[in-house]
Amino acid sequence: MAYKVIKAFTDSNLNSANSLGEKHIYWEGDAYPFKPYAGASTKLRLAELTSGGYIKEIDNDGRVNTEN
Repeated sequence: MAYKVIKAFTDSNLNSANSLGEKHIYWEGDAYPFKPYAGASTKLRLAELTSGGYIKEIDNDGRVNTEN
């Protein structure tokens, strides 16, 4: 399972900020990092981003998963 950014957004996670306090921006076409052992809070974030139209699940070969 993998995810691709389909609409640019700024990561709301404070831990993603750099040393200047700037938060990470995910640009359209970027791969969204996903770890298969992700916990419940990560799963909720994935659901939020997919339902909000920010990321889309893709197959490992880069094709969009049509089941979601």
